[in-house]
Amino acid sequence: MKNVKERLKSLERKNIGKQWRAIDSDDSLSTREKLGKLVDRSLTRKKKSEDRAPAAGNARPENLRKSVVVKDFFYSLDAPFGRVSLREWQAVTPQALAILAHNPDFAGVDPLKLIYVDSETTGLAGGTGTIPFMLGFGFFNRDAFQVKVFVLCDLNREDLFLQAVDDFLEASGFAGSVTFNGRAFDFPLLETRYILQRRRFPLLRLPHLDFLFPARTLWKHTYDSRKLGHLGEQLLGISRSDDVDAAAIPALYFNFLHSNAFSLLEPVIEHNALDIVGLAAVTLLACRYLEDVSLTADEGEVLGVGRLWEQNGWLEEAAASYRAARESANRQEVKVLASRRLSTLLKRKKLYEEALELWRELSAARDPQAQREISVHYEHRERNYAMALSFVEKALSGTALSPARRQEMEKRLMRLQRKIAKLEEKEE
Repeated sequence: MKNVKERLKSLERKNIGKQWRAIDSDDSLSTREKLGKLVDRSLTRKKKSEDRAPAAGNARPENLRKSVVVKDFFYSLDAPFGRVSLREWQAVTPQALAILAHNPDFAGVDPLKLIYVDSETTGLAGGTGTIPFMLGFGFFNRDAFQVKVFVLCDLNREDLFLQAVDDFLEASGFAGSVTFNGRAFDFPLLETRYILQRRRFPLLRLPHLDFLFPARTLWKHTYDSRKLGHLGEQLLGISRSDDVDAAAIPALYFNFLHSNAFSLLEPVIEHNALDIVGLAAVTLLACRYLEDVSLTADEGEVLGVGRLWEQNGWLEEAAASYRAARESANRQEVKVLASRRLSTLLKRKKLYEEALELWRELSAARDPQAQREISVHYEHRERNYAMALSFVEKALSGTALSPARRQEMEKRLMRLQRKIAKLEEKEE
């Protein structure tokens, strides 16, 4: 690899440093806009250079074979992954994807034109010092689910690596992307690498579903871990007992660069492919839950489905899920949380009597939030200050109040006492 001085000289020779100083002097542009402008200029210059250059014959394919390896895996659409098979993607509605992504753009996306993306990198810190040396893409290809894994075998030829990825993505016509933590890690890292190679990451223009966030919502009250590998084991029956340890992957790659023993990367490639097919299957399972909540196997999942509906403003569907969670719950924690969420929805719809029933049930279990809601109800809707005061006193006698909530309830107590005292004065 070139050292820093050589890279700086190279930049000066290409006149990039001078161009950047000219662009950077424009204070009306953000840093992202400045970088975009630099990329546009570099791409234009590169295109002109390519137009002038003579045909390279077979040189580029030879370099590509030395610098980039591509591996393909094929999975039957009828192979079972827990309670689903990938063929069921053919019946998934775009609405379910829009709910999971919390993005209405997915309402117009064909689920069979999604691309599932996962990267393996030289480290987890991110930034320009971290290089994605392996990019895996999963997609539907006729009667199979295909995973295509690109491997960078020469750090000096990242340009060829990204060119190979670009050629594949541009020719495939995908309509949306799915990742697991791609919003915070994979996509920003790839965008950086593309900018450094004077390119634009093509998937940024497509709707993006980062499944990490709906997974956390859906299985928060079912599993202690919502990592993709753990979900794959628990929900899909994908065994990871022989899988490579993710923490060891950077070391395996650097050992490969030192030894040129490609066998070191074989388990990493399989790990990447397994993550991608697992992501496609677990995303499918979440879609199926949204379409039919009775397919869930745990009351925590039913509660999670309700939260997904509510986050997207589908309040009737959310209320139905919360009612189902209350009825099926064996764990008190889930029943309490479902009751709280349902009572909040009823309150928003001004169905105060129905909400009051739930608050009384929760108050009997010494729920301070419910006791507060009851006190508000009696103070402001029924003007029954004595009843409101009794529930404030119940809340203050408990130990579950935070300092801020206790201070609020103490203020409410004093206000109610003043109101009651004024009424007693009038009666006298």
